[in-house]
Amino acid sequence: MAKSYTEELAGWVSKRTTQRLRQDKNIVAFLAVKGDVKAALDAGYSMKTIWEHLHETKRIEYRYETFTLHVKRHIRTKPRAEHRVEQQLPQEQSKPQALAATTRPDQAQSEPRKTPPPSVGGFTFTATPKKEDLF
Repeated sequence: MAKSYTEELAGWVSKRTTQRLRQDKNIVAFLAVKGDVKAALDAGYSMKTIWEHLHETKRIEYRYETFTLHVKRHIRTKPRAEHRVEQQLPQEQSKPQALAATTRPDQAQSEPRKTPPPSVGGFTFTATPKKEDLF
């Protein structure tokens, strides 16, 4: 007796999931070399040169585009924990002294002005035509 399509599909899916590589393998590999990448970037090497070396030495096995995304996400931008620490600091401590002196106290506490959305108008559809519009 022949298998039904759903049974055949279930067998294929189970084979495919065991053969697929883990998606987080790339990020784990990047985080393992993150310190070296940061040091090389700080030393003035280009991302392309760093990727080529890491790829040739088999320390990472993914494409350059993936590498640049990881660099942008984990090195070029601040980690989320650092953003939270800055938000918890009082406003006067996180601002430079020159900006803190020029800010008025009432200005910092006021909410941003909300403008109403622009009104939509101009066209209305009617299914019955007007005789004056037809001529």
